[in-house]
This record gives sequence, C-alpha cells and structure tokens, in this order.
Amino acid sequence: MDSPEEVLAKLNNELSAANLIDLIDQAQSIEEVVAIQKFANELLGKRLLESVAGFRAGTRRFLNVTENILKSIDDLDTSFFKITADRDPDAAPALAALNNRLSEALRLFHDDEGLRKTHNSEEQAEDLEDDEKKLAPVIDPVSIPDDIVPDKILVAPKTSTSREFAEIADEYVRFFVSAGYKNDREALIKKFALKAVGNQSRYEAVGTPLGIPWWFIAGIHLLESTYNFSTHLHNGDPLKKRTFRVPSGKPKKWNPPNSWEASAQDALRHQKLAGLKDWSLPRALWRWERYNGWGYRKKRLPTPYLWSFSSIYDKGKYVGDGVFSKTAVSKQCGCATFLKFLHENGHVDLKLDLTSEDEQNQPDSDADVSAVVDNNQPNIDDNVPPEHLFQAFFDENLPDIRHFKWHEFLIKGGSHSSNGLNTDPPEHLWENVLPLARALDEFRDQIGLPVVLTSVYRSPAYNAKIGGATRSQHMAFTAADFKVAGGGAGGTSDWASRMKAIRASGLFEGGIGVYNTFVHVDVRGTRANW
Repeated sequence: MDSPEEVLAKLNNELSAANLIDLIDQAQSIEEVVAIQKFANELLGKRLLESVAGFRAGTRRFLNVTENILKSIDDLDTSFFKITADRDPDAAPALAALNNRLSEALRLFHDDEGLRKTHNSEEQAEDLEDDEKKLAPVIDPVSIPDDIVPDKILVAPKTSTSREFAEIADEYVRFFVSAGYKNDREALIKKFALKAVGNQSRYEAVGTPLGIPWWFIAGIHLLESTYNFSTHLHNGDPLKKRTFRVPSGKPKKWNPPNSWEASAQDALRHQKLAGLKDWSLPRALWRWERYNGWGYRKKRLPTPYLWSFSSIYDKGKYVGDGVFSKTAVSKQCGCATFLKFLHENGHVDLKLDLTSEDEQNQPDSDADVSAVVDNNQPNIDDNVPPEHLFQAFFDENLPDIRHFKWHEFLIKGGSHSSNGLNTDPPEHLWENVLPLARALDEFRDQIGLPVVLTSVYRSPAYNAKIGGATRSQHMAFTAADFKVAGGGAGGTSDWASRMKAIRASGLFEGGIGVYNTFVHVDVRGTRANW
C-alpha cells in the first residue's frame, strides 16, 4: 500500500497543468469538461504539494483542496454520470482514476490524524450488549427544556469509570448542555455539521430502513473517515477490500465493488443498532462511545470521539488501536460537539429520555415521619447498620455536615421489610451522594426543623418492584425524598422553593420534584423541575 507521501506525489503529477489539459482532452462530454475546469482553476499556479507545504504541516489546506475536487466530481456524478467506485467508471474515464486517488489520499490523511479504536482486542470489540434489553426504552421522550442549561461552561471534567448506561446517562446530558465550543474550532464545527446536512438524504437511505436517525450515522462517518464515501463505516478501511483493522473481516459477505451504503448498513447491524427504539440524547451518546470503545473511561477522560473541539475535552488520545498517549490532542471534531451545533441551529430536535420521576404513589417516599421525631429514632428505618465502610467514607469526605448522619443515607425503605430487595449502594456510586448530602444539609440549616429522608438509594430490583422510574436517580445514589417534620415550614411547595433557591446559589445542579407530602431532590447535574 502506498504511503501518504507517495499518494500525494502521484496526485501532484496528475494535477499538473499539462495533465489537467490532458484530462480535458480525454473528457467525453461538456459536463465532464466543466467539472475538470472547476477545480483546475484553483490548482493551476498552485500545485497540490505546494498548497499543503508538506503532508503533515498543512493538513487543513490539503483537506480543503481534496474536498473541493471531490465535490466537483460528486456534483458531476449525481447530476449526469456515474463514476464512483460502486458505479460505472467508463461513463467519465478522465475522472474515474483521479476520484479513486483523491479518496485514497483523504483516507490516508484521516488515518494519520484520526482517532483509533480503544479496544485492546477483537474480543473487546465484539463485546456488544443490547442496551434496550438491559434498560427498557422510554416510550415518550421529551424535548430538551430551555432551563436545563447551567450558567457556567464545564471545562475538562472527569468522567465516571462506569460503562453502564443507567449510571452514566445523566453524565452525558450534563456534559452536553454544559459544553462550550473551543473558539479556534467553531468554524470547523460549523463546516462539519453543514456537510452532514448536505449528505442527509444519503444517510437517511441507510438509516431509515434500520430505524437509525441520519445524524447518528453522520457522526460515525465523520469520526471514522472524515465523510469519505470510499471507505467502510466500520473503521475507515478502504471499500475495495474487507476491513483489516478492528473490527476486521467486515462485511463477511463482500464482493467488491460494493456500495458504501451496503457497508454502512453492515457496520450498524454489527453494532446491534438496527431496530432500536430509543434515540434520545443520552442513548445516542452512549452508543457512539461504545462504537469507538470504552478505553477513555478507564482513565476518567472524556472521549474525544464525543467531545473533541469542545470545552469538555482537553488532551489524551489513542494514537493506535489500544495505544494511548496522554499528551496527544485530537484534531477531529467530536460527535457530540457537531450534534450540539446541529441541535442549536435547528437541524435536529433532540429528546431526553427522563426529566421527572413519577413517585406520587410511592409508599416509601410518603412514609410517616412523626415517629422518627417523637421517638428520637436514628432514621426512618429505626436501624443503624453495624460497622460499615461507608461511615469512614462519609466522615472523611463530609466533615462539615452538621445535621445528618452517615446511616441516614443507607436507609432501605419501608417496602424492603416485605420484599427484601434493596441493598446498600455499591462503592463506586458513593461519591455521587456527596453534593446531595451538602444540599440537604444546607436546606436543613436554613429551614431550622428536622428533615427526615424517606428514600435514598434503591437497587435496580427494588426500584422496579416498587414501580420507580425506569432510570430513577435513586439507583445512581444521587437522589433523596424527604419530609420536614413539625410546623412552621409551610408545605411541600414551600420546601421546594427553598431548595430551588439553594440550587440557584450554585451549591448543586439537579432536579426538584414537588409531591403532595414530600419533595424529591437529586444532583443529576442538569436542572429539572416538576
């Protein structure tokens, strides 16, 4: 296989003034002549190698020249001839070979700068779960509310190490709504987003039969090949053969020349994306990250596959499949960054799978708290667990808490006594409760009355048994339902108003739900009210 420099040298010769004239002489129609002349005007007096000042030194100018020529050929192809790899090269022989060479140069450029899979093996790449079987899709997702956007831009946050959708869905939403564009990249973000819009019909032709939105396919195409239609959607390998990198040997049934569309559908089916129902924002971001691999989460770094060109991503990059450099910086636009531009400019209408939690009929949350105060009980369960590692964690990380004890956050709930399904929160979730404890402690300090927690952590099995929300914040150890004991503090709407004021002060970001007898508060990281 030719090196990038060798491919460019051949292109430099083919695009010389003499050879451009030869191309015109070989043209079979006036349309082909016009297409050649369209890009010849740019190149005459500005040779390709001169315009890029070396392959790696001027990659952006190289991309612009290459994309302009391919656009001229594609315009001719779609309006008059069929000359691309999966069609008839004899219809425009002067441009067929040039088209192939340009596409290969673009592929080599992408390989030189592009993101690598983070899988360490083929086995990891094939570890694909159906996320909708593990957590059922939401039937009626809602539009992203206007008041969800926080006041501050989030810069280079640490991620969770989890790869479980239910545990990191809110992190995706928080990063997305809090992300800013890097100033020196905003023009490129716009360019990539609008190019995707220009190819929307082609992405829809692939995605509509599979039930996959066009913008999701466009995001993969951007990251895997910089929108190169002569490569496999799986990983950017050339269409003329099956893939040779992870995932290798795809598509299994492949007899070149075959179309980009056929390869793209194979890639999406291989990733078990066909036929899924829930394409809300967090689901899409989770599936994009899985497509590239979970390697960045092990390092608690936002993946550039999603967040490059935004404030969320700083540095760190896999420079080869499974090979990480902590100083390398991605030069590609991340999927989430380009999607944010599409959403903000009205090209897509994104949905959220959850904003509120229907807890109106929860017996745990509505528990009678009078006995806790009257009988001086330690918590709603009237039980202090034996020595527990969470106590040391709580005392070390929350030494300033004035009004709550560690065991109040480990209550099991009234229904546990009958079904026995609730558990202590797993250790990897413990840090989630820290901002929640601080918010509740501040509320208790301001209200001046006893505050009793009636529901905090719920195991998935317990949450399902008592009819909790499909992706309840309680399962992430980020939520609590509470009541104020004693008079003089008003009703639940008054409690919620005070909690909203605390949220507005910047102490936490999250959801506040008002019910007849209790208030729900969570620290999901984005604002929600119900």
